This record gives sequence, C-alpha cells and structure tokens, in this order.
Amino acid sequence: MGHDLSQAERQKVTLAIGAAEAHTTGEIVVVAAHASDDYIHVPIHIATGFSLAVPSALWLWQLTHPWDGAFSWGWLFGIQLVVFIVVALALSLPSIRRFITPMRLKRKYAHRNAAAQFLATNIAATEQRTGVLIFVSLLERYVEVIGDEAIAAKLSASDWQKIIDEMLHLLKDKQACDALVLGVQHAGALLAKHFPAKSHVKNELPNRFIVLG
Repeated sequence: MGHDLSQAERQKVTLAIGAAEAHTTGEIVVVAAHASDDYIHVPIHIATGFSLAVPSALWLWQLTHPWDGAFSWGWLFGIQLVVFIVVALALSLPSIRRFITPMRLKRKYAHRNAAAQFLATNIAATEQRTGVLIFVSLLERYVEVIGDEAIAAKLSASDWQKIIDEMLHLLKDKQACDALVLGVQHAGALLAKHFPAKSHVKNELPNRFIVLG
C-alpha cells in the first residue's frame, strides 16, 4: 500500500508521544490501522446483483430474438452461477475492490474501528478522564481524534479538525509517519494549554504507538 511504517518511524511516533505528554496531564494514544476492513463483501454484493439481473436480461433477449427458443431452468441457473463467479472474482482483485468500494462505506468502517479502539486501548479508564485517541486508517486515508469526557468539555470538534486536515494532507502524499508525528505534536500543544503538566500526576497509559495489521 505504500503506507507501511518502518521500526524507525514507529519509534519516532512513540518518542513524539512521550515528548508531548511531558507538558500535559493528558494521555495520548495513537493507533494506526493498515485498513479498517477488507471490503470483500462489496464485490460479492455486486456480483449477486449481476446474477439476479440475468433472468431479466434473458427475457429481454427472447423478446427481441424469439426464434432462439426459450432457456431452460438449468441453463438459467448455470448462466447465473457463471456470471456471479466471474464478476465476483474480477472485482475481488485488491486494487479493483478498493476502487469500487464507496468512500462513504470506507469512512463508516473506519469510524467504527476508531470507536472500537477507543474502548480497546482503555482510554476511558484514566482517573481524570483526560485520555485522547488519535486514530488513523491508512487505506481509507481517514483520521479521527476522540477525547474522553474532560477533553471533550474543553476542546471542540473544530479544534481537532484543524489537526485532522493537516494530517490528511500529509497522508495523501503518503507521508504517514510525518502525519502521525504532526498530529501528536499539535494535540500535545492543545492539551498542554488546557491541561498543563503537574508533578504529582502519574502516567496512566503507556507511551506506545499501536499499529494494527
């Protein structure tokens, strides 16, 4: 996909998290997924539609070519099966499958994945409810920032959108590492402004960068 992150790049993101958290009581968790779904169901649904259209197509053919005779049920089923298999296999090629999948569906699955990661990474378990998730789904070029209760009370969606837009610009240029580091740095600056560091506050979540296969 051209989005794979090297160990050095992963370490760079991890170090950026630690540096950002040094100035805030907020907890930053970064999760990057290569993709939020394989979307294999998309070509199957399309192939099903094509196969179901076969009887109508044959009926129209018989109307215009009555001398060809009627198709038997066996022929009809066989043609439907062949159409389904050919269309499904052709559209299942990774590059084609990604192309035919609607962007709205990609965003839906990426958002669902972000919400799942917010729970899976235990962000909502911090004592002060100051955890924030920076989620990126690389295939979909999707970025979402989710803050816990205390974060959401201080920062609006528009505050995060500025960061998201800058990250998306870099992702489009296939600069995934730079996008993640920039997102961490800018999120850290926002958190430091509203939730400055305190010496007695412990680090509740590990400063690690999570990459999902």
